[in-house]
Amino acid sequence: MEHWLTFEEECTNYLNQKFGEQAKFCHLGGGDANTSDICVTTNTGRKFYIEVKLTPAHCGQFVLLPNVADGRFVFSEGNKTGVTAQVQRIIDHMNADFEAYKEAGTKGRTIDLNDDGKTFYEWIISMYRHKGTEFFITNDYTILQINDFAKHFDVTATYRVKRSGSSNVGKRKIPAVTQEIKDRGYLVDRFETKGGKLFVYASDNIHNVRFVFEGFEYMFSLRSNKYEVRRLSNTFNANVIFAIVKKDCEGLTDTEFRTVLK
Repeated sequence: MEHWLTFEEECTNYLNQKFGEQAKFCHLGGGDANTSDICVTTNTGRKFYIEVKLTPAHCGQFVLLPNVADGRFVFSEGNKTGVTAQVQRIIDHMNADFEAYKEAGTKGRTIDLNDDGKTFYEWIISMYRHKGTEFFITNDYTILQINDFAKHFDVTATYRVKRSGSSNVGKRKIPAVTQEIKDRGYLVDRFETKGGKLFVYASDNIHNVRFVFEGFEYMFSLRSNKYEVRRLSNTFNANVIFAIVKKDCEGLTDTEFRTVLK
């Protein structure tokens, strides 16, 4: 299990053990970025959410696509959030240095608006408020109100390209890809197919070796004693990614949090 998911469950257990007499804490997290991690229902019937962050951690993102023809970045229609004032500030800043940011690649380029992170904090707080989040719980089970987010975390933002994934070769493509591998002279002992998957047994270490064929990039990926040939996606999402690190700062006391739960 991923360490962050384990921490989400540990935080839920901690809250139920510590404050279970005042409220019920239900773990909702996992991989769903549209829902905050812990749902809180107090004994009085009030309902809100707590976001879990084991830092250093990512803390939200949105897609900006470079329009090379216009020399400007475009806010993707696939984003779950809208073009807020904070997003527009980031876009304006990146448009002013379009050539540098459009070449950010998978390594990424840091975004610095020279406002001590104010824009980033505002965007993060707004995004979590939209999900009904009122509190965060972070390292050492520190609990903080969303309004105090900037007091507890350092925040950075990076523009980085992320490939969207890979797939198997596919039954129809297997013969052509097999021939391409032979023509390239890789030291393959034999081929094996299973459904739409293509495997090779090779004398050389070809793990992560890539080649391009008919407009797609392929990669050999080690699977025990053989290699699976994977077709990499041609879809690249260029994201503004926010990251946080916890400051050395005290959170709410048990008494203060119990007062909130009344």
